[in-house]
Formats: sequence, C-alpha cells, structure tokens
Amino acid sequence: MALTLVSAARWALQFPKTALLASRLFLDTRISPLLKLAAAGAAIVVISPADLLGDIPVLGAVDDIALLMLLVTLFVKLCPAAIVREHQADVGTDPGATSWRPPSGPASIKNVTPRS
Repeated sequence: MALTLVSAARWALQFPKTALLASRLFLDTRISPLLKLAAAGAAIVVISPADLLGDIPVLGAVDDIALLMLLVTLFVKLCPAAIVREHQADVGTDPGATSWRPPSGPASIKNVTPRS
C-alpha cells in the first residue's frame, strides 16, 4: 500500500486518538507484559539522549517524533484485535462506526442567535 500525502495527513490527524488507544491498551492487564516491555524499551531507545539511531540531518528531532508515532501504531497493531476493538469504541477510533451525521428532526437543531 503506497503512502500518499493524504493518507499520511489522515494518519497524523488521527494520531492523538491512536495514542489514547495505546495508553488504554498499555494499562489493560490482558495485553502481554512482554509486548508492553518491548514497546517501552523501544520508546526509551528512541528518546534517549544517547540517540543510538541518529538524526536525519534536515529533520532533527522530527524524526524521533515520527519514530514514536510509528512505534505507538505498531503497538496497537500487535495487540489482540478483540481487545483493541473493545477500547476503540470508547476512544472514538472504531473503524466500523458510521461517520458523524448531524441530528435529524426539527427539534434537534436550535437557533442560537446571541441576544444583544
């Protein structure tokens, strides 16, 4: 699957919810402690001052942020799908949910003109 600019932007905008989902999964006791340990260890390697991976000269610290975003996404993908689906509805990243639609019916939309 080719990464286009639009899909990269969508992924970046969705990332705060993905990070929240990852934090909920990290606290879930049903997720393997080994997976949690691997994710935490990889995060420490990325953000360590020793900078074992080095920086891309033009990007500087942005590459560390991108690596952390990839790490969080990978952690979510490696967690059991059933447990991820349980947390997705609470976080708002459920891919099966229908997209937002405005409420229907005349009583649901009110005119809120400010009074002077």
